[in-house]
Amino acid sequence: MSFEVIAFDLDGTLIELNLPFDSIRRSLGIKNRFILETIMEEGDVRKREMMLKILEDFEIKAAKKARRRHYAKEIVDLLRERGTVVGVITRNSRRSVNIVARNLKFQFDFVVTREDCPPKPSPEPVKLILNEFRIPSKFFLMVGDFIFDLLSGKRAGVKTALIRTEMNSRMLTSFIPYADYVFGSLKELGEFLGVVK
Repeated sequence: MSFEVIAFDLDGTLIELNLPFDSIRRSLGIKNRFILETIMEEGDVRKREMMLKILEDFEIKAAKKARRRHYAKEIVDLLRERGTVVGVITRNSRRSVNIVARNLKFQFDFVVTREDCPPKPSPEPVKLILNEFRIPSKFFLMVGDFIFDLLSGKRAGVKTALIRTEMNSRMLTSFIPYADYVFGSLKELGEFLGVVK
């Protein structure tokens, strides 16, 4: 299958961000598993902005220490050299993504963050890119390591690829039904896409 546009999740797929989720929850005074959803449900606009600022501070600190996952830069570069449009769809802030891209030498054709539209698992980030590049959904691939990545892609009507990692290994059985493809590594994905021999 030849994909014209490929969107990668960032944290856990292309990079190791190592966000301290328990510390973030404590700083925000929340217990809910999904931090961003809890923040967005906050009715007080000023409090919500303050909570987003706290979250972004944690993200920026982690972004400065982020490491590329094995074969991440290679697959992005090889796909772009071939003419594929490659970018990132993330629930993180744009400032943190910019730090990661600069420090780890990533070049993306597009970046969609939570500031741009409702975040994954909403289909809106994928739809935004489909509309921007005016391509049929069958030529778009969403790649990620978590169910939100897969749900976002599925809800937008595109193909999805799950990357197995040590972090998601216990949850794979619940993720796989939402994946069109499952790969053990980014290099395996590259082989499937024909950019790695």
